[in-house]
Amino acid sequence: TKISDDPVTEQEDFASTASAVQNFMLSMWSEGIGSRLTCGPITQTKEYAELAGVNRAKERVVGCIWYGFARGGLASVKKGGRKKGVKEVLSSVP
Repeated sequence: TKISDDPVTEQEDFASTASAVQNFMLSMWSEGIGSRLTCGPITQTKEYAELAGVNRAKERVVGCIWYGFARGGLASVKKGGRKKGVKEVLSSVP
């Protein structure tokens, strides 16, 4: 995500990036590809930025997406479903 002098803009850019990453990961899952986002210390190093082509003066790394297929293919993946409905998790604030 871009680095900005304005903290509000930087926070908005980070939030937009996080949303895009989540949508990308959900899209991969819909195609049978599992993924995991990591934001560990390795992604903040100079070496990682160089490998990823990040200009550390203007940008920062949000994370790294690991991805792959289930061992045994899609047939081995247990079909899931929602455990709770919307009414069971929705609450209102007066």
